[in-house]
Amino acid sequence: MAKRKALISHRRRVRRKTKRLALLILLTSLGAVIAWFVLTLPYFCITKIEVQGQEKLSKDTILKQAAIPKQRSIFRVDLREVSGRIAQVPRVKKAEVRRVFPSTLLVLVQERVPFAYLEKRAHLWEVDEEGVVIGEAAKKQDLPLITGSGVSRDQTERIELGVKILTSFQELGLPLERLNIANENSIVGDLEKGPQVYLAEDGYFDYVAYLPLVLADAKKKDGRIKYVDLRFREQIVVGYE
Repeated sequence: MAKRKALISHRRRVRRKTKRLALLILLTSLGAVIAWFVLTLPYFCITKIEVQGQEKLSKDTILKQAAIPKQRSIFRVDLREVSGRIAQVPRVKKAEVRRVFPSTLLVLVQERVPFAYLEKRAHLWEVDEEGVVIGEAAKKQDLPLITGSGVSRDQTERIELGVKILTSFQELGLPLERLNIANENSIVGDLEKGPQVYLAEDGYFDYVAYLPLVLADAKKKDGRIKYVDLRFREQIVVGYE
């Protein structure tokens, strides 16, 4: 009698599990059918792509790089993948793509802003504040110039160093108009209103902070400084005219 009750109880549990499994399969299938139906509805097919935030880049350039397939549901577009393609354009700092229901894609672009120029073989290349080479300059602006024979736009670390130096001088209120980074042991900067400054790649930040004091002291003494040399440890060399 006990064995019979146990067998009946076991069969009931199996039936309940079977019903639950069948219900789960039914709901999953129904969800797949609904998803397929939504994804293929003409109502959600892309009819418009808006581009915002661009300044120098044209809308056509961005859309060509985005390569968004036509006549596709907005749900079937990989937004991250499209954003990644747009971000490969050197002038693009950040790109984001959003869905705007029912049938629009919105492309938001943040362009890189020129911070300095890199001079190479009589050509000027725009460089942003991160040291990224944007592209060849179409029109010259009032920006500092990074120079140096042998320094090309592919030498990322050298360009980043140049931008770092320019930034540190700007923060001190002593902007450089030209910076020659050809020699890592003798980097030469020309102050906009002042003398030349000699730097070394290692440890120059320890002494740059003293530069305003050196220039102020020379001004008090009516001395015309020709250069300030910050390449040496534990000393600052000042040359007068």
